[in-house]
Amino acid sequence: MKILIKGILKMRQFIYSILLSFVVIFPVAADSTLAATNTKNASSQNSVLKIGVVDVRAVVQKSSQLQMINKQLTQKFKPREQSIVQAQASYKAEEEKFNKEVSTLSEAQKTKIEHEIIANRANLQAMITAFQQDLDNEQNAAMQKLLSEIASIVNDIAKTENYDLILQGENVPYVTDKLNITDQVLKILNDK
Repeated sequence: MKILIKGILKMRQFIYSILLSFVVIFPVAADSTLAATNTKNASSQNSVLKIGVVDVRAVVQKSSQLQMINKQLTQKFKPREQSIVQAQASYKAEEEKFNKEVSTLSEAQKTKIEHEIIANRANLQAMITAFQQDLDNEQNAAMQKLLSEIASIVNDIAKTENYDLILQGENVPYVTDKLNITDQVLKILNDK
């Protein structure tokens, strides 16, 4: 029952990568218009729809911020993890001792020790559950902050470079390098 933070963090990364694949379109500027959809203006303006594609999953996975988040969470939760590991070892030793001595104990002693073991198991489960919930909450908050930062960067790029539409890369079967802004977003993010 040993809790491994690295395993939990990898699992959370996988879950977030799945969640990120459902994001289809980044909102660009609210006043952006799709000139190609307006047939009156399309013929008179000769405007071209400027589209970009960003692979948010790749940006998150390659970002230095994700490594920093993992390091911070590991440092923050390491003492609690060690406490849980010690409690697990203590519980296991107590249970093994009981199983060895059960034949020599009186009925009252058996009942008393069994109740202690059950209480210790419940306490251990509560510790593990609280640990996992706190870790999940911290990780969710950190990921939301990172995703918000990425969305802000994408919006800034869209505004400064006059993009009409930026699509989520996982949902685009083919994209040329010319349209792909993933590396640009990653560079800006890592430079922060």
